[in-house]
Amino acid sequence: MTINSIDIAVGIERHLHEWPTIDAEIPRPEGFRVIEEINYKPCIEWKGEKSGKYAVYLLEKTNVDHFTAMYELTKILKRKVNYIGIKDTNAITSQIVYTDSSSTVQEFESDGIKLKFLGYSNQKFNHTGNIFTIKLVTSKFDEVIERVKVINKDPFIPAFVGYQRFGTRRPMTHVIGYYIVKKDWYNAVMSILAYPFYSESDLMKDLRKMIMEGNYKEALSFIPSKFKQERVLLKNLIKNNNFFLALKNSFIPLSFYVEAYQSYLFNKFLSRKMNDIGKNSVLGIYSDIRKCDEICKEIYDEEGIDPSNFKIKELKINKPQLVRKAFTKVRSLKANEKNNEISFALDRGMYATVFLVELLNIDARKIT
Repeated sequence: MTINSIDIAVGIERHLHEWPTIDAEIPRPEGFRVIEEINYKPCIEWKGEKSGKYAVYLLEKTNVDHFTAMYELTKILKRKVNYIGIKDTNAITSQIVYTDSSSTVQEFESDGIKLKFLGYSNQKFNHTGNIFTIKLVTSKFDEVIERVKVINKDPFIPAFVGYQRFGTRRPMTHVIGYYIVKKDWYNAVMSILAYPFYSESDLMKDLRKMIMEGNYKEALSFIPSKFKQERVLLKNLIKNNNFFLALKNSFIPLSFYVEAYQSYLFNKFLSRKMNDIGKNSVLGIYSDIRKCDEICKEIYDEEGIDPSNFKIKELKINKPQLVRKAFTKVRSLKANEKNNEISFALDRGMYATVFLVELLNIDARKIT
């Protein structure tokens, strides 16, 4: 099987099935729908009580990234908003969010965000996974149907951390995490702000070049408002002229990047272990070197890091481990040839794009 450049970029060195590529596209966002599961049921079916500790809402978002949605909801509800899963950006998604006090908002709708009050709960939620319905634009849907039959006979695939965890258009979150782990504040900041990718808009390419040339104020005046992380860091950099202080006041939690780097290491580890372990195996990236086998130690040596680097006192970050199942079961997998859709469910923390790449053997950037 051909391994695409995006696979290597996020640490995936091999796949399970030796299938030819099926050229396909997904019309985004309407062709990629995600519904959060609560106790193995769609969250849209969840019913609340008349009173309780938590005020519970159904959040439906279309083409809105997670951190922007949470930022907007905090302003709308005027309190901290809790969530149980991060959903895809370029998709139509439904999920549960909740607050610790009574509801003051029954419904809200604006700019790709719809919020509806569902009632109260005294318990937190058992998030079992996500249900996906995906439309594939392809002339080879008959082959998709045949592969679905094969997978249904043995419905386990490697539980790689998915492409969107790293940024499919600009796969840099783990690179930023690497520099944070190495305490290289300059390159961490510049990896967020600079270094344009060919898949970005011409405007963002030009702005990132301006930043590389040190034209911070000029770049800030042109950065679109939706690029909140870039705007916040650039403002901090202009104000303090200090890369550590700019990074410390990040809009996105910095632990997000460190976790992305651990995810990259996990993908490399699973790639090298998957042919020698069982379907119920669990793998981990540990800050305790004593828990690492020889392959794990080999990867640390390749990266030039020490596991203890995952504790970063300056930023109050401590990520002792990332432990995941090595394989995940694809549940309720069906192919509907009438409208070229496939539907399936995956356990919490598993990624639809990983399954789609396994199914189609396609570059993930074509379907994200």
